[in-house]
Amino acid sequence: MSDSLDLSLEGVERRSLADFTEQAYLNYSMYVIMDRALPHIGDGLKPVQRRIVYAMSELGLDADAKHKKSARTVGDVLGKFHPHGDSACYEAMVLMAQPFSYRYTLVDGQGNWGAPDDPKSFAAMRYTEARLSRYSEVLLAELGQGTVDWVPNFDGTLDEPATLPARLPNLLLNGTTGIAVGMATDVPPHNLREVATACVRLLDEPNATVEQLCEHIQGPDFPTEAEVITPKADLLKIYETGRGSVRMRAVYRVEDGDIVVTALPHQVSGAKVLEQIAAQMQAKKLPMVADLRDESDHENPCRIVIIPRSNRVDADELMTHLFATTELESSYRVNTNVIGLDGKPQVKDLRTLLTEWLVYRVGTVRRRLQFRLDKVEKRLHLLEGLLVAFLNLDEVIHIIRTEDQPKPV
Repeated sequence: MSDSLDLSLEGVERRSLADFTEQAYLNYSMYVIMDRALPHIGDGLKPVQRRIVYAMSELGLDADAKHKKSARTVGDVLGKFHPHGDSACYEAMVLMAQPFSYRYTLVDGQGNWGAPDDPKSFAAMRYTEARLSRYSEVLLAELGQGTVDWVPNFDGTLDEPATLPARLPNLLLNGTTGIAVGMATDVPPHNLREVATACVRLLDEPNATVEQLCEHIQGPDFPTEAEVITPKADLLKIYETGRGSVRMRAVYRVEDGDIVVTALPHQVSGAKVLEQIAAQMQAKKLPMVADLRDESDHENPCRIVIIPRSNRVDADELMTHLFATTELESSYRVNTNVIGLDGKPQVKDLRTLLTEWLVYRVGTVRRRLQFRLDKVEKRLHLLEGLLVAFLNLDEVIHIIRTEDQPKPV
């Protein structure tokens, strides 16, 4: 007869289900915040983006290399650094390759990487090819020079950079969006020249205010020709608090009595706008419009033609109505919630963002120079030893010929 089953609870920790659930969810939320959704102020990248860029550099896919299949890169990223889903990793890679999504693309793609009308229409990773863009050198040029800390990967077999030694504040240049647990981030992209000039101003005048920095940074600079119509006073408040919203409006002109829309707000689909206008026409809510055409092509990525019913229709009045009722005018949330140099997520104003990045950059330059100095001193030490041997060549030869063991120190 078999022994009775031992159901003793000796050595088993007893915990309240509420306490265990609270702690487990807290651990999960901190992981999502720190390792998935929020960018670091140093290089402006989320972990998956950083791992993609680093893995591509390790594969030799620099801006002068031949394009390689995206599946090769995704496989390397997942197998070495990022133990998560392949589709999410590939979508992050696609985003960094789309010039209509990223202000300064990090990936140079070949093949179907989506279109402004439908960013999700990109081909599968087995078809597309990619390499790093020229701009990625801003993040990678100083990587092998002792400039960053290295941490073990998920299984401890390899090391990966904790951050990349960015030579420009990529966080502000490309912006980012992300949803974590209990918090989110929405940083709009900006113009490189404006941000660099503001950094120089802050170096020259460490006490410069946000208002003074806004003399250089006029506002967000999205990868589209649409206009930012948010008043300067509101933009200043956004940069002072790190929160708010920015409004963008489509650009149009009148050609032979027709209204031609030549630029749409960021991430607005032309097909969606056409549907919205057509729905109003069918519902008899837009009697002043006779017809609607999409004349977009390769040479004119955005060309939506609105034909008024007569030449007595005021174009500006018609567009004011369409701005209010369609996505020809859209707003974008701003929430500059990022992981700072202290490793904690926080909403930061413009001055704090630039100041912390400059501290990061100065530290990177110091580490690079120290690395070079150590390398030179090590070489000098070897050369000094060779010089001593050269000046005492006969004695060195005698020691080599007669001594079997080195002389004890």
